Amino acid sequence: MADATGAPAPTMLLGTNAARGHASSVRSLLTFAGALALSVYLALSGGGYDIVVRSEIGFVVWWLVLLGVLVGALPRTTIPGAGWIAAALLAGFLLWTWTGLSWTTSHQRTLDQVCRVSTYLGVLVLGLCAVRADNARALVGGLACGIAAVSLLAVLSKLTPSLFPANAASSFYATARLSYPFDYADGVGEYAALAVPLLLYMASSARNLWVRAGAAGLLQPVLLCLAMTVSRGGILAAALALVAFVALMPDRIPRLVTLALSGLGIAVLMVALLGRPALRDSITAAPPAQRHSMLLILVVVMAAVAVLQFLLQLVMRRGRRPRWLEFSRRGAQATTGVIIAAFAIVAAIAAASGLVGRLFSQFKQWAPSHGASQYSRLLSLAGSHRYQYWQVAWRAFLSSPVHGIGPGTYRYYWQAHTTPAHAEFILNAHSLWFETLAETGIVGWLLIAGFFVLVVAFGALRSLQRTEPERALIAAATAAVVAFIGAASFDWVWQIGVVPMVTMLLVAVVFGAARRRSPSSAASGAHRWRNVAGRTAAVAAALLAIVLIVIPLTSTIEVRASQAAERAGNLRIALADARNAAAVEPGAASPFLQAALVYEQADDIPNAAHEISIAVKHEPDNYTLWLTAARIETELDHPVRALADYQRARLLYPTSTLFGG
Repeated sequence: MADATGAPAPTMLLGTNAARGHASSVRSLLTFAGALALSVYLALSGGGYDIVVRSEIGFVVWWLVLLGVLVGALPRTTIPGAGWIAAALLAGFLLWTWTGLSWTTSHQRTLDQVCRVSTYLGVLVLGLCAVRADNARALVGGLACGIAAVSLLAVLSKLTPSLFPANAASSFYATARLSYPFDYADGVGEYAALAVPLLLYMASSARNLWVRAGAAGLLQPVLLCLAMTVSRGGILAAALALVAFVALMPDRIPRLVTLALSGLGIAVLMVALLGRPALRDSITAAPPAQRHSMLLILVVVMAAVAVLQFLLQLVMRRGRRPRWLEFSRRGAQATTGVIIAAFAIVAAIAAASGLVGRLFSQFKQWAPSHGASQYSRLLSLAGSHRYQYWQVAWRAFLSSPVHGIGPGTYRYYWQAHTTPAHAEFILNAHSLWFETLAETGIVGWLLIAGFFVLVVAFGALRSLQRTEPERALIAAATAAVVAFIGAASFDWVWQIGVVPMVTMLLVAVVFGAARRRSPSSAASGAHRWRNVAGRTAAVAAALLAIVLIVIPLTSTIEVRASQAAERAGNLRIALADARNAAAVEPGAASPFLQAALVYEQADDIPNAAHEISIAVKHEPDNYTLWLTAARIETELDHPVRALADYQRARLLYPTSTLFGG
């Protein structure tokens, strides 16, 4: 209805506003649930490291983008220019990685990297299209609660081990460090570090006091998880996130109070943990008394921190802050400048005194020294082989500085060029930046580094320009991205799918948290043409990305089905599955290797030799293929060829213990 002037009646406006509010609440709830489910599911699936788990998410994400764009549901908001540039940089990195198929020595490894980056780009694009001011808080809350839930489960795997499956990885390497659910302690710690600025934001900026209290309580198992992993990379990532959080946040005093309370809680937990040596250092399950008492202390500390946070927030909300705790914007900026200048002076003094050189010499050491406790490694700067990994990566870059040695092939360069003193089997360079430089050259490095520099710069500027609550939300997301950058500098978190996927969603928050206007609200012809062009590009990108993901995904599934059939004795089915894998991805080596193994088991050695020769052509730097070829040539009674294949394998990995290295 309308009144005499033609304006909508008040009851109609109230109904419309109520409907919009309900729709917004539903969207926020769905966003929270989706973020929570993604962060928990991937984490409990080995961190999303497996290509099948990771690619299934990428497939679903790109289909959501495709269908959303086709029906007009996406994008929900206008994407800022910086967001388009960020997406273009990551898309450029994807295309450059794909181009690497023309010079790589492993088509399969490179296409796996293409599949990986396609998935991460899909998560970013979906986030950019879907995140705006009305659901950004829910997204951050879902991610924070998801990581907190995983961290709590990780801690419980130590305190109540009977409730969790046996750790298969413990048969390969023994460690007392907390490694569930990734089977990699540093990865678990670095994942937990992402939640630190997000939970601090919720504990100090959530609209509801109960949510603030709950977030403060949840931060305790996250910090304990980080401590129990004894991950120096995770602690570094959390420290960098805290620095960014404090530097970018408005009204820092209440947040510093929350930070101090959280620090007090984890201090109590650490005293309790360090006082239980069997729980602290034992590889096997600690005595029940130590585990159960630690669990009780954790519950009490979580509850106490939550209650104290509620009371503190209630006092700060209703009370008046003393004048000496009130700072103007200019005064806060001046204080920040003084702190930065002090850090710069300390750094200059450290460099001039030779302290930096001595610390770098310690970093180059092969491994930390062993102390009375595993926590003594936190006092050492020894790089745990990273300096050696990076040296080899740098040599790989110098051998091909423009386009690199080929995406996904660092492992082969390491095997061929590492020294006997530093010989070990590794897959990654333990640094996104060094590995990218080695595998994709300066072009790929500039694209991925430019992407993250743009995100942090944009987030920092926006968080300093905006007002509450947008500034706090953008600052928290930016701080979490900084944590990822720190972790990726010293570890292979780029390969642990859940970590970069969560980071990509936080990047979308950085760009979308302040956006409210729907693209349909702009009516100019130029805007409509840009809208059509953008949708067309999104549809084309989604279709291409789906193809790039499906090829290695399908090939991997078929190879694994072939391996399962072979173990069951169904050689005919095993051979058919291997053939299907080769048809889907003809440039991959593993389908032909699998076919060779099936033929070998069936005593069809000539066909086995034919299949392994194709595998070797597709991946000539893989020493295991040459060893398999040598064995098959021996079965064919071709000793000269077998010896040549064996010598080729030894040349590719001279330091392997198989060859007496």
